[in-house]
Amino acid sequence: MKKNFAWLVVAILAIGGVFFFFLYRMGTNDAKALADFPIAYSNYDQAISNYSNAVLVSKAEDALTQDGLERIADQALAALNAGASVRISSLTKNDGDLMSVSLEISDLAGKELDTLKAYRRMVADKSIEINDLSKELADLMNQRQAAYTHYLELAGQKN
Repeated sequence: MKKNFAWLVVAILAIGGVFFFFLYRMGTNDAKALADFPIAYSNYDQAISNYSNAVLVSKAEDALTQDGLERIADQALAALNAGASVRISSLTKNDGDLMSVSLEISDLAGKELDTLKAYRRMVADKSIEINDLSKELADLMNQRQAAYTHYLELAGQKN
């Protein structure tokens, strides 16, 4: 009888240990995701700002610099997309909202970069539709920044 009881205690402890390990691992992954996304966002924000300044200020005079900044912005967007696609467990408060908002930010960032690329082409082609794209670009940037502020509030990182 004592032998069966000992096995029962060992089994319960083993199951509890495995359960604790999975909870710990989920919490660690959530913390990493919540720390990595703002870094990816910050990198994208800096890259799009540099690229935008090159396109909007210097126009088409320095195409090589603009090409390099465009590649950097593309890489930053890819990192942002990867960070936005991370799953957050239900152990984290607002998990569903955080995932939705991070995907929204990623989508807006992609549209913003595409619009800036189109603006650059239209400047080079001397198109008349530049004013419409300028407004669209400003709107997308404002929407992205507002969504990121909302993300920070959901994550409890906004003062």
